[in-house]
Amino acid sequence: MKKTTIVINAHKPTAKKLLPDATRILLDHGFTVSRKPDFVIVIGGDGTMLNAAQVYCRKEIPILGINIGGLGFLTDVTLHELPMILDQIKQGRYAIEKRMMVQATFNRSSLYALNDISIVTKIPGRAVELSATINKEHLYRFLADGIIIATPTGSTAYSLATGGPILIPSTEGLIITPIAPHTLSVRPMVLPATSVIKLKVGQKGKAILVADGQHSKMIPNGRTVIFKRAHHKVCLVKPHRITFIGTLREKMKWGGREDA
Repeated sequence: MKKTTIVINAHKPTAKKLLPDATRILLDHGFTVSRKPDFVIVIGGDGTMLNAAQVYCRKEIPILGINIGGLGFLTDVTLHELPMILDQIKQGRYAIEKRMMVQATFNRSSLYALNDISIVTKIPGRAVELSATINKEHLYRFLADGIIIATPTGSTAYSLATGGPILIPSTEGLIITPIAPHTLSVRPMVLPATSVIKLKVGQKGKAILVADGQHSKMIPNGRTVIFKRAHHKVCLVKPHRITFIGTLREKMKWGGREDA
């Protein structure tokens, strides 16, 4: 991989300021900036990464995330480490991780997400009526602030914050996580990646469909949204030193003391 392009969050002054430095590092290490890249470098936080994933997933162009944001679970390399990572890429000491995406379809149009797609209430404090069907079999009907359909990559994002489980990214599965359900028996579930989930918005409340916190659509009452695994995947460049468990420990202080 010799040709690359750099994607930044244009609304972040820090990203704009770092762009010339990142470009110089690339050129110094023998890489070229191209409109037809072998891989893409994203400078920003997870939001910038999620936007880039939408653009490059269909072409299966690998993405390397440089974190200048907050938590940075998807952008796990710093700009200071970029020269070392570029040397590793030149030597072939990296892996390409293919991450599954989730697709939501209604009204003959679709939204795609690397992390999650949610149905949430449009009016804070007012619950939405939802009915769920899994592979044509009725699961439950309930009132809630919404529901999240997450991928394994998204299991450490919104779904986790609302009580969902963590899945290793290489796991093939979909997570259903209700948001503040009004029924105690409605709990998070992990389903096979081949599952087809249908969620119908009832007559109570107003709902919005949100993909990765980036794109949204209004859902009329009585409408059904179909969720399933997307056909394409997001390719992430992962240096050999970076592992999912290591990222959990570093970013989320997972597991407490090692010598307990």
